[in-house]
Amino acid sequence: MDVSRRKATVAGNALRDCSPESQEYQNALAVMLQWREQHIVPTQESFRRLLKISKEFPGSVATYRLKRQPSILSKLKRHGNAFELGAIDDIGGCRLIVDDMRQLEDACQRMHDLFPNAKQPKNYIDRPESSGYRSYHDVVQIHAGEGKNPLLYRVEIQIRTKLQHYWATTVEATGEIYSLDLKTPKPEESLSETEKRMRDFLRIASTAFAIEEGTSIPAGFEGMDRDTIAKTIRSTPGFMALLDDLEASSDTVFPVPWSEKVHTEGAGLYLLEFSRAEQILNMSVFSAGALDTAIRAYQNAENASKANESTLFDNVVLVYAQNPDQLKLAYPNYSSNVQEFVMRVKDFIQ
Repeated sequence: MDVSRRKATVAGNALRDCSPESQEYQNALAVMLQWREQHIVPTQESFRRLLKISKEFPGSVATYRLKRQPSILSKLKRHGNAFELGAIDDIGGCRLIVDDMRQLEDACQRMHDLFPNAKQPKNYIDRPESSGYRSYHDVVQIHAGEGKNPLLYRVEIQIRTKLQHYWATTVEATGEIYSLDLKTPKPEESLSETEKRMRDFLRIASTAFAIEEGTSIPAGFEGMDRDTIAKTIRSTPGFMALLDDLEASSDTVFPVPWSEKVHTEGAGLYLLEFSRAEQILNMSVFSAGALDTAIRAYQNAENASKANESTLFDNVVLVYAQNPDQLKLAYPNYSSNVQEFVMRVKDFIQ
């Protein structure tokens, strides 16, 4: 029997409040996993519709994935927040990465056509988050399930420009390099000096990219122009060292040979499996018309990861790309994006 939104929320509260050794916690964990499972079909439907939009923008990339169990638990237990499991909008998630702001605005308009039941969007481009994060989020609503009254599920669709994506993935890469959690909002007083410094660096870089795209500047940098931000980057102690660290880190990823696997031309679906421990990337390729087969392969990879904790690959994403060269945008290890981030920052300060 399907888990209701209310039952999911009750389970989420137990996961937040109960000891992991208790039976109540284990029961709640089973409910959470079932709730997550129920998001598969609505997320797949959202991805199908998103592909129609992606095909209208040459060079764009669309991705599909479900939020992993550790990430859901982490969100439920995040300090200073009281997230309800039944109200979390991004258990199922899709993303569209486009070239620039013009394409992003056109894609957002197409979203309204294909997802008429979407909630009020969150526009972090017009109103960047305090961290510097910039993107456009739509939470679409999709009915799924059996019976006369199928449940209404929420799926988050993010639309970003490449420049916004380079920044967002570099936040994760920086966190991995320095063993910091830079994505989670935290009170200023709880941050170490290193974490404060890294967050400041990333906010400055976000401001530079906002200036490049002619969009709203993150809070704290209002009124600053290009020359002022470029001078700030050059004069901030440690900023250039961060760029050097990022460049060095992206040389350590060893993807399996993929040149033989990708389509030489045209669009395709790519299942990317990444091992953080081994820094190895595996890839499976499907024709653009084999969406059902690709989705089943994604689900099989996820199931293998859940069934065997020692499985090599621990990060799985399904990607639609019209050009194999654009596929690197969605690599789970982010190395290509980090190189682009560094290059764009250096170009900005020239």
